[in-house]
Amino acid sequence: MKAVKILVLESNDSSISQIIEILESNDFYVDICCNNNEFLECIYNNLYDLYLININEKSLPRFQLIKLLNDYKDITMKMVIASIPNIIKPSFLSGCDECVIRNIDEDEILLRIKALIRRQYKVYTDSIVLKENTKYEIFSKKVLKNKDEIILGDKALLILDYLLKFRGYYVSTQSLEKGAYPANSNSKMGVIRFHIHKIRQLLGNDIISSSRVNGYKINIK
Repeated sequence: MKAVKILVLESNDSSISQIIEILESNDFYVDICCNNNEFLECIYNNLYDLYLININEKSLPRFQLIKLLNDYKDITMKMVIASIPNIIKPSFLSGCDECVIRNIDEDEILLRIKALIRRQYKVYTDSIVLKENTKYEIFSKKVLKNKDEIILGDKALLILDYLLKFRGYYVSTQSLEKGAYPANSNSKMGVIRFHIHKIRQLLGNDIISSSRVNGYKINIK
């Protein structure tokens, strides 16, 4: 499974190419598109940890795209890269999670991006403790017992990743299918159960609770 994936909605003039280079040089997986239709096609076929949306005076309709994503309850974090300060306020009003000016320095953009991704997991560190000696690394997307990786497989890891974002709460099977698989996936309830069983086999039966009515809940603090 790839590490953190970022979908960038760039402008035709490639005005944030330097930011893209910074992301790629820091081991982020980056997909790039240049218009709203390409962007929607990407999120139909893939899952992402962050949307990076470049907005300038010629691309103000992208505010509507952010509103559309929120209307459809897309929980992926949305960061706007603004060309001028006047774009910051309408970006937040449209529903973005963070907005920065384009000429931000390398250290700050990385700090802000990492902070946004951590926010989804409700942590301030780069890992989540699953049980004694076992943790989930949120940026490399690996489960480590001591220093050894536990191989869950891509699908089970997607399910674990999603449940960790809602730890302490039950997640319905329908929400899990929607959140842990791309929209074009043909995942079925039985497939979800299979991968839940695999997670329990490798991490312990008590790691996930299940309920016919409520769905699944990961049992960590």
